[in-house]
Amino acid sequence: GEGDSSNYCATLAFQVSDEIIPSIVRHINNWRYVRNYNREMKYLGKKADVENFLLPLLDLKNQSLVSCSAVYLFKENYAGPYLKPTSPRGENPIYFRNFVHRKLLAHHFLKYPPLTANLEVIFDRFEMSNEAVLNLSEYLQNSSELPQFKHITHADSRYTDFLQIASVLVNCIKDVIMVHPIDENHSLCKFVHRLDITSISK
Repeated sequence: GEGDSSNYCATLAFQVSDEIIPSIVRHINNWRYVRNYNREMKYLGKKADVENFLLPLLDLKNQSLVSCSAVYLFKENYAGPYLKPTSPRGENPIYFRNFVHRKLLAHHFLKYPPLTANLEVIFDRFEMSNEAVLNLSEYLQNSSELPQFKHITHADSRYTDFLQIASVLVNCIKDVIMVHPIDENHSLCKFVHRLDITSISK
């Protein structure tokens, strides 16, 4: 999941094991049914809705069946490469996106080491050209920071419930944590392993 605004940027990884996929699909379908929610899920809004949506997922996380991590940065003070003309290595939107994704995955797998070699990463391909898709895949496969991925896939979040979950959660990160800081006891804080990469240099 990925979120952007004029002031900050956040991206999020939501990892699931194969055996738990049916339970999460049921959770999403029940959520949609009870709330008559037929459109693509991107934003939950109310804090109570965020909490209610997260509680079953938090239970799965406590059983180590799902895991979730996010990295975020505040653009004004960002010290890393590729964001602005004055950034190290200049401005390059594709390279910036790739860099942030690499930092996210390195952060995630440091906390949650992979238990299998059969890893597939699925990215939301929204507004990505074919060139950008290939560039990201090659960049991640050649990174010594990351495990080897069996597949790096790009999909449309309109048709993929799990990408929509990531979108919901990354919007929660932006709105609830970055814009309106919340108590660390909020279930979102317990669910998402977060890292501020504003000061990162490389």
